[in-house]
Amino acid sequence: MHPALAERARDTAKLILTRLADPVVVEEAVAASERRATLPYGWGGPGLFVGHAGSALAFQAAHRAFPHEAAHWRGLAHQHLATAAKASFDSPLTHAGVSSGTAGLAFAFADSLREEPRYGGTLDKLNAQLADQVLDAPSWRGRDGVRDRDYDAISGAAGTLAHLSAVRDPDPLVRRAIGSLLDDLSWLCQGNWVIHPRDYPLPEYADNYPHGYVNLGLAHGIPGPMAALSFAHRAGHRRDGVVEAIRHTADYLAEQSCRWPVGIPLSESGTEVRDRAKPGRLAWCYGAPGVACALLNASITLDDNDIRHVAVEGFSAALDGFDGLPEATLCHGVAGVLVISTIFASHNRRGPSDVEMLTEHLLSHCDKDFPLGVRENGLDDPGLLTGSAGVALALLTATGDIDRHWQRALLFT
Repeated sequence: MHPALAERARDTAKLILTRLADPVVVEEAVAASERRATLPYGWGGPGLFVGHAGSALAFQAAHRAFPHEAAHWRGLAHQHLATAAKASFDSPLTHAGVSSGTAGLAFAFADSLREEPRYGGTLDKLNAQLADQVLDAPSWRGRDGVRDRDYDAISGAAGTLAHLSAVRDPDPLVRRAIGSLLDDLSWLCQGNWVIHPRDYPLPEYADNYPHGYVNLGLAHGIPGPMAALSFAHRAGHRRDGVVEAIRHTADYLAEQSCRWPVGIPLSESGTEVRDRAKPGRLAWCYGAPGVACALLNASITLDDNDIRHVAVEGFSAALDGFDGLPEATLCHGVAGVLVISTIFASHNRRGPSDVEMLTEHLLSHCDKDFPLGVRENGLDDPGLLTGSAGVALALLTATGDIDRHWQRALLFT
């Protein structure tokens, strides 16, 4: 990256993080946004994507990016971890998911543990709690139809497995939980991924998919389980059926158009109607960038250059004629695409030029006059997935000032 652009990105990330470090600024920005919001909006609690665990992850990244101020940022990370932990006692985490469940809080502690051994005991307890939640949850394997929240990257098994499979020297309880998740996701990725109308998260899904569909988004669809299985297999969690499941899903996705749709609708008879599939957006959550990144992950596990080629060409095609995105954040916006472009920089034909272009575009969304440096749809959001913290992490990733560990929460390799 050109030094002047890197300096702008670094300075903007630091401005955002400095605003996020001021509790008064954050409290006032959130309160004002809650008054303006016309759709559900909220921030706080122990969550990784929507609360203090995500802030801790961002401040821990700042401690690595700005070594001359490391103690300051590390202290902030500790404060937010402590706040998240207290919130989890006040309102116990009753589910496993990454976004606002036990896996997300454990992920933030695991990230800080890399420099702070004192978090080891807390992390062990969180991982044990998480394993119990996984093993106690009703099984959806073998059902006629699944719900995306059972298996997805946000609140389901894929995000949970991505964290647990990274646990070093897991104890027997955690190994049992990993095995259960591997079995569930392997079954899903053998083609048992149809979502029936009775299991839609919102009634309006029936307008586009009256007879059921297959979800193709990384956030809520089958690329997420494929990516999580790939992580687990490379981490040494070998189990019958895992490689076959990764292969089946990778081949299925590779045979779709490189501009992967949001989902594949089913006909009344239950067959796929691909010519009625609506194009996906240019984002992490749905569309070619997220799917291509998951396929690249699978290609590494399978050692398959054909799948890798599909992934690289799919991402490159998605950026052909790029003319901007209306949103900034990791989930729906340019920040997520920027992070993915750093992964593909050594693979695709344009290399670092994509990173620079997308960094410039992300910076155009940032404004020091906004309370948290970024404003989305008229709202100021401190969060990781849909707010300012994620934008700061994307900018620091683009400059090369932080490593890729945090990206595992998004199922990136």
